[in-house]
Amino acid sequence: MARTAALFGLVLLAGGCAQQGGGIAEGLSGRPSLEAAAARLPATVAGFARGDAVWHERARPGQGVAVDYAGPSRAAVATVSLYDRAQGPVSSQPGDPRVAQEFSNAVAEVLAQADRRTSQIMAERGRSQLAVPGGAPLSCARLEGTYGRQQVGTLVCLGAAAGRFLKVQVTSPARPLLPVDPEPFVIGIAQAARG
Repeated sequence: MARTAALFGLVLLAGGCAQQGGGIAEGLSGRPSLEAAAARLPATVAGFARGDAVWHERARPGQGVAVDYAGPSRAAVATVSLYDRAQGPVSSQPGDPRVAQEFSNAVAEVLAQADRRTSQIMAERGRSQLAVPGGAPLSCARLEGTYGRQQVGTLVCLGAAAGRFLKVQVTSPARPLLPVDPEPFVIGIAQAARG
């Protein structure tokens, strides 16, 4: 009887851990925990060096993690975000309407942030698909504008990785002393994030 009660207690404890949304539950759903997914992001890729991570998930479930990167000679800055908006696993299959909607949301958020800053003006200049070897392409938007007196360009790309949305935003001066092509960085990040 005591053994049955102890076994029942272990089953309840394991069930409680799985319901807390940690690594156990996510491992069972076929996607890595958010911590494991963030750990896939490399220390360096295409000349960009990894910086700090901001864990939005801890205060606002579904908002994930954002990892900063600095480009060569700090000629560009980038932010890589992994999140699911608390809506469960995100499909990596091409044509998923959630990914298409989130891409539109991501571009709108960048433009809205620029509108709220008195020293920044930003406008969309075009959209395209960025091929990623071994996986679905990313949807990308090129934005141009000014930050103070500085002309800047921003590339915003979105797709799916590790059961979450993967958003990559790279910003650099429009006429940098050291030109930076953001696409190899975006492709390298997508491949690493997808494992």
